[in-house]
Amino acid sequence: MFNKKRSFVLLLVIALMASLVVTGCGNTSGTTTVAEFKYPEKPVNLVVWGSPGGGSDIFGRTLGKASEGLLGKPIVVENKPGGGGATAMAYIAAEKADGYTTLAVTTNLVLTPLTKGTPNTFADFDPVIMVGKDATMTIANFAGEFQSLDDVIRIGKERTLKWGTFGIGTTDHVAAAILEKLTGITVDFVPFDGGGEAMAALLGGHIDLLNGNPSEVASQIEAEQLRGLGIYSEERLVKYNDVPTFKEFGYDIIVETWRGIVVPKGTPDDVKNKLYESFKAALDDPSMVKYYEDNDIVKEVMNGSDFSNFITEQNEFFKTILTDMGII
Repeated sequence: MFNKKRSFVLLLVIALMASLVVTGCGNTSGTTTVAEFKYPEKPVNLVVWGSPGGGSDIFGRTLGKASEGLLGKPIVVENKPGGGGATAMAYIAAEKADGYTTLAVTTNLVLTPLTKGTPNTFADFDPVIMVGKDATMTIANFAGEFQSLDDVIRIGKERTLKWGTFGIGTTDHVAAAILEKLTGITVDFVPFDGGGEAMAALLGGHIDLLNGNPSEVASQIEAEQLRGLGIYSEERLVKYNDVPTFKEFGYDIIVETWRGIVVPKGTPDDVKNKLYESFKAALDDPSMVKYYEDNDIVKEVMNGSDFSNFITEQNEFFKTILTDMGII
């Protein structure tokens, strides 16, 4: 009898413990010890390193607007131009790694540190998503003396060309510097903080030429204020099919701008995953579809891990090119 009673009590205790475990696991009253993932609980800041109206600004604002409903909170775009992205990189690297400060990046993420020796490099950030690549185009004043690439080469050997740039070692500068070396033209690079200022200088006749992304010059080309002279890509663009590639003229120069989003190093994985899924879904928004089409941008999506590997490869690629050119 004693053994039966003890067995009964033991079974009762086991059943009670099992009941408590089940109740605890299914608890929805908020008393669970596992912290709930609530990101984001406030607006997310998206920093772009170009001035208003430039390619980076257009990209950041279009993606930010398309992502708001998916992320669940407003996305506030903030311009921090300067130093080919160095100013924005320094700002973001010093921010908390909590997902509330993000940075829209381009190829300058590797070019600027390589050429300027800036304290911040791509290694200070965690890649979230790559969204695509767009071409680099040489543009001139529509009514000016530069009507073709032949004019650029001819005049560039007669006098020094004033070529606008967003900083030594930036995508636009590297493309023009390679052209200068291959052709023997003489160039004086004139620095600007952002696309808006550079565009005004070109339209005002203060500089001769400028390299930019199609997204920066679409409206001016359509209005016949600016003229596209050459594309630093393998093939001509669909929208600007009348603009030849430099390769067609015998100058094998391929310099494209890839675009994506990064966050401060050490940002939690669940936060980065939420950002990735939101930004990826936003790429199907009609405004982003139009952005790709209007600016001849090739949609190429990479997750954080693949984007990180790609950035590392790009760093080595440009390091070799810039060393051969004597820039670094």
